[in-house]
Amino acid sequence: MSKNVKKQSLLGQQPARKKPVPSKRPKTISKPQTPTQPIQQTVAEPTVKKSPARWYILAVVLLILLITPKPILITYEKLGMVSQSVFWPGIFGYGANVFDSTLIPRADLSRNTIYLCQDKRNPNSCQKYRITDQSGFFAVIKKLAMD
Repeated sequence: MSKNVKKQSLLGQQPARKKPVPSKRPKTISKPQTPTQPIQQTVAEPTVKKSPARWYILAVVLLILLITPKPILITYEKLGMVSQSVFWPGIFGYGANVFDSTLIPRADLSRNTIYLCQDKRNPNSCQKYRITDQSGFFAVIKKLAMD
């Protein structure tokens, strides 16, 4: 019999391989090899950085929304004729507007009066109305949604 008998591995196990010894040659930079199979590109979702500037902008927008005057729903009358309109008081008294009219309003909400004028400079073109009811912002939204 021969003395060179190979040992069989059990259950497909293979004997451990020896690591190759690194050569003392200087390494050269090689070009990257292109694979033979096409590369599947995956779309990476961009990471959202939460910067403090974003929070400052949000705070400024909320502050502006809180400071600016909100529209109100007013019910006004003159000589038995009653009307209901959305009134926006404007910013610092400038730009006041009644949404369903081309007339220029001058309102004194503390005295429950509103003047609707055709010409802002001519007081003779103004009509005085008495405000009988004032409703808040949610009534305005409901009124605008219904019309």
